[in-house]
Amino acid sequence: MMRGVNIAIFSDLHGRALLAFMLCAQWQRETGERLTAILQAGDLAAFPDLARADRATLRHAARDPDELGFRRDFTEPRADVERILSETDCPMIFVRGNHEDHAWLDELEREARGPTFAIDPYQRIYCLRTGMPYAISDNAGESATVLGIGRIAAPPGARNPDAARYATPRELARLAALSQAKVDILLTHDTPPTNLNRRSLGMVEIRQALDTYRPVYHFYGHTDEPYRRELDANGVTTAI
Repeated sequence: MMRGVNIAIFSDLHGRALLAFMLCAQWQRETGERLTAILQAGDLAAFPDLARADRATLRHAARDPDELGFRRDFTEPRADVERILSETDCPMIFVRGNHEDHAWLDELEREARGPTFAIDPYQRIYCLRTGMPYAISDNAGESATVLGIGRIAAPPGARNPDAARYATPRELARLAALSQAKVDILLTHDTPPTNLNRRSLGMVEIRQALDTYRPVYHFYGHTDEPYRRELDANGVTTAI
């Protein structure tokens, strides 16, 4: 909760977007409160075309079909899905992870004019473009501004530094050109370089955003580490 704005946070759903909406509906029923938005810190596994799913996703899907849940639930309208979604009215806003159909998202993004663009027929799931702040507002006029940084950094010596899972020069240039802005939430998939782990060397631009904008919260995923809540090195931001 922030300034009266109720926001649910998920990461690395890997196809289970509908489950997230179901959990949010249950939270609303149990608390009697309303969610303003759902934030998702990447690896939504937005693969509408099975032929473009990556090897890791297909490997996990062989054991658990829900890994391809986005394709099943959010590519064509279905009455059962619509019923579930009708229990909430909050959008899900996500940044790209490294497991997404980036070619498809690139096509949608080229047509976008604002910081977000819808990727599903229900108009409930929106991709947040890197480097374009987005204000989440409720009916009472309360708001929180989110800055997103999607994908992950290419590690030094990467064989294919232009791979779609890596943040693009255009995205990073847009982030660098961003004028001073008030940011309440930094939403990323990757981590800053200080959070070294076996999955990522971290992204320098995330460190720069934390030091420049000093958001109240930084939410990230990707690392496979247990839940952790700590104060960032900037001395202000709660990193989760």
